[in-house]
Amino acid sequence: MKNIYKYLQQLVCITLLAVAPGLLAQESELQLLHVQGQVYMLSGADVNITVQVGPQGIVFVDSPDEETIPAMMELIRDISPLPVLYVFNTHLDEGHISGNAMLSSMGDRAGANVFGGGAPVTAISGSGGGVTMMAHENVLNRFYLTDHDIGRLDLTSTYFMDSKDVQLNGEAVVIYHMPNAHTDGDSIVHFRRSDVISAGDIFTPGRYPEIDIERGGSVQGVIEALNTMLAMIVPGPEAEGGTYVVPGHGRISDEIDVVEYRNMVYIVMQRVEALIEDGLGLREIVAARPTLDYDTEYGGYRGGPTSEEFITAIYTSLTTAE
Repeated sequence: MKNIYKYLQQLVCITLLAVAPGLLAQESELQLLHVQGQVYMLSGADVNITVQVGPQGIVFVDSPDEETIPAMMELIRDISPLPVLYVFNTHLDEGHISGNAMLSSMGDRAGANVFGGGAPVTAISGSGGGVTMMAHENVLNRFYLTDHDIGRLDLTSTYFMDSKDVQLNGEAVVIYHMPNAHTDGDSIVHFRRSDVISAGDIFTPGRYPEIDIERGGSVQGVIEALNTMLAMIVPGPEAEGGTYVVPGHGRISDEIDVVEYRNMVYIVMQRVEALIEDGLGLREIVAARPTLDYDTEYGGYRGGPTSEEFITAIYTSLTTAE
């Protein structure tokens, strides 16, 4: 009887996936989840926001819609009353930059009167509010090409090398450029002492990667970026825990999750490449359904690209590669 009941539960879940996938993609309640060390993840917004809290102030990776920020700050104020110190943008998608201006106004304009290591320190200078807003220079360049209202982006600093490092809240924080992945301006942020990586939209468990070809993205770049992250991740005992990864969308993850995701992208790319070599065009490749065995887990009903959009991005990446 117990097995029959369990079977019926599974049947209901399968039915929901088939006839009402939108029910599973509904917005969840806003929550501030402790990842480890000084790092938290804000979930329930349109995108995941990584938050570092320490004795100097508050650091964000990406910024949610302005309408979400008051509720987000209420949650953060339960653990810290300090001003905003730094904001990193992982790329230029609207959902990841739309709260920049509001967060920029939440610094201490006179310099943060806070304490680090027993001595008073001053917030790193950036905007008029003492907030440094940083992204890769390609974010600024692309933003200028598509939207001339540069003030809306509200960046105070960019970096152009492979990486940029800074000490924030007594912790080494390194921002790495991941070229030609989701876009050509992607960054990941590594909080080294906390051992947490904020991955932006390069890694989105539960949905296919969104590869923005027009903004310099490619499937090859996504795979390279995922491999770079895997080289940085140190797993815990029995491959559980260790370095945690905060994705742009989806659940907090560890090494195994990133490996499975990388393998999925690579396998589908190899299938599409083989079909191209057999002389098939895009329509025929989509009809061949090279993502069929992955669609249940990654299909567009959770948000993100549909299988056809993912296949099209791979096809375009492979056929336009030099």
